[in-house]
Amino acid sequence: MIWVVDDQEIEIRFSANDEVEVRQWNEQKKTIQVPVNMPKAEAVWTIRTFLQTRIPDPIFLVEERLEVFDRYWPIKPLLKKRVSFITKGAIHCYISGRYISTIRKIKIKEELLEQAVLQQIGQWEEKLNLLIPSVIFRKSKNKPYTVHRMQERICFDKGLSNLSLEAIGYCVFKAVASYSAIEEERGRRLIEKHFPTWKTLEKIITYGYKINPL
Repeated sequence: MIWVVDDQEIEIRFSANDEVEVRQWNEQKKTIQVPVNMPKAEAVWTIRTFLQTRIPDPIFLVEERLEVFDRYWPIKPLLKKRVSFITKGAIHCYISGRYISTIRKIKIKEELLEQAVLQQIGQWEEKLNLLIPSVIFRKSKNKPYTVHRMQERICFDKGLSNLSLEAIGYCVFKAVASYSAIEEERGRRLIEKHFPTWKTLEKIITYGYKINPL
């Protein structure tokens, strides 16, 4: 909903919270979250106060969302350099300037993919009581992952960031199962338990990489 206050358009979002919360505040866009039970006159007075006193946010992003893991995520800029991460349904990442360059987008996706894969690798290491000595990431158009037992490592395709987190999790399990030579029957039981939609995931992955079922 758009309100016009002092000749400025303000995007209004209603919430169950008790306080007014600024979601975005800069020259290009102003968004405020208002308690659903707050009288409009009081909300307008609060907005007018913000217009007179609030300093614009230091960063304005032309792009407010980033596509990764087969969905769009809202972006929450970080003011200091650090590795990108996802929490509470949003991507938190450092951005220098007002635009997200193509190179920076790629880097953010790579950082998020590495976190997702390593987190799931750790979970399977604990569940299966094993250790994957090395995990690396490279570009590969033909395979989502490659197992190298002699080198004691698993290599994942950087393009996995285009798949859903569930599909990535399935690839991680298949890679770990292959590396550790899990018995076929045990592997099947684990798949049915942890990936009930595994048949659909197989189709998505094999179609994307033009390969036979994993």
